[in-house]
This record gives sequence, structure tokens and C-alpha cells, in this order.
Amino acid sequence: MWDEILARFEKQAPASVMARLVLERAMPAAWVDEVFETNRQRQYPWELLFSTVVELMSLVSLGLRPSLHAAARQMD
Repeated sequence: MWDEILARFEKQAPASVMARLVLERAMPAAWVDEVFETNRQRQYPWELLFSTVVELMSLVSLGLRPSLHAAARQMD
């Protein structure tokens, strides 16, 4: 199933797919959360992990979602 989905996006937007794959490999969610936990002062992970925020913002900045709201709605 994932192979078919990835193949479809590779044909339509190969640069976006490659950028996302590079970011996922370069910054794994566990590492992002660990960096947040190590460096936070007053912030806390209440409903969203910091890695989730990074993922949502990446989707918007790479043009895969039109807005943060759209990215969050599709994640649910």
C-alpha cells in the first residue's frame, strides 16, 4: 500500500517527497523530543509532542499542506 502511495507522490512532486524523506531521516522524532526535553525551560509537552509540531510545520513549509490547520486536521 505505501509503495503505491509513495510512487504516486514521486511522480507528482518528487522534490517534496525527497525533502520530506531527508528530513525524516535527519531528524527522527525521538531525537527532536529529546532535544526539546534537554533544553526546555518552562515549556511542557501537554497535548502535542514537540516532534509533532516539527512534523506539522515541515508539511506546511515543504508545500505538502496549504496551512498548519490543514496539516493538523489531516493528521487526526
